[in-house]
Amino acid sequence: MLLPRILTAIIGIPIMLWIIYAGGPAFAGFIFLIIAFSLYEYSALLKLGSKPLDRPALYIFGLMLPIVMYFDYMPKAYGDHITGAMISLIVIGTLCLELFHKEKYIERMGLTLLGIFMLSWCLFQFVPLRSLPNGKDLTFMLIITVWVMDTAAYFFGKKFGRFQLTGVSPKKTWEGAIAGFIFAIGTALLIARFTDGQISYGKAAVIGVLIGIFGQMSDIAESMIKRAVGAKDSSNMLPGHGGIMDRFDSYIFLAPVIYYFMVLVK
Repeated sequence: MLLPRILTAIIGIPIMLWIIYAGGPAFAGFIFLIIAFSLYEYSALLKLGSKPLDRPALYIFGLMLPIVMYFDYMPKAYGDHITGAMISLIVIGTLCLELFHKEKYIERMGLTLLGIFMLSWCLFQFVPLRSLPNGKDLTFMLIITVWVMDTAAYFFGKKFGRFQLTGVSPKKTWEGAIAGFIFAIGTALLIARFTDGQISYGKAAVIGVLIGIFGQMSDIAESMIKRAVGAKDSSNMLPGHGGIMDRFDSYIFLAPVIYYFMVLVK
């Protein structure tokens, strides 16, 4: 399993870093693909666990939402209300579609909406984050800091971990989580040095704290879904790494948290 993991990283990491550097439509298209694959894996997980899900609504609304949001973020493209209209349509449409099912489940509506907003809405926030004036530096900071945080949490948790963090992920420990938190702050501050003042040390410290908290919580939340259906990985799409959701689980919470933090404090 180690060789496929290394090969996947050698091929995937440079491509991802180049796409972040390029930005624009290439980056938006990359995020759209991440969302599309994540929706597929979410659907497969719920099917594995025999959970009710309206798959047509998940795919149609889940793919329409990031497309609409992309054009909404383009200056003066369609006004300021198209995303709100799309969200309203998603909620109304999902509820109305349930009326046509022979057996009607509140759980099916809830799990469908959860998938759409957890994956399509949250992960899309990468696009407006990258589009900020300092978005390239912010996106690199977010991606690299999570990588370092996850590595530190794994290493220190495996070597020094004694106290279990949560029953959702039995191998995660408080020692690993604290190490990941500290390394997240340190990495964000270090990266800020190379941004030519685009990201202040104060903002970098707060970003590090947010990554250290919400990144690890996001990871656990995705694990909670997998545990609920009895799955170890979201899929085997990435050899040695599991699925797309497994690789981007920390960013589900972080993309909107970091984006809206930067918007609110600018």
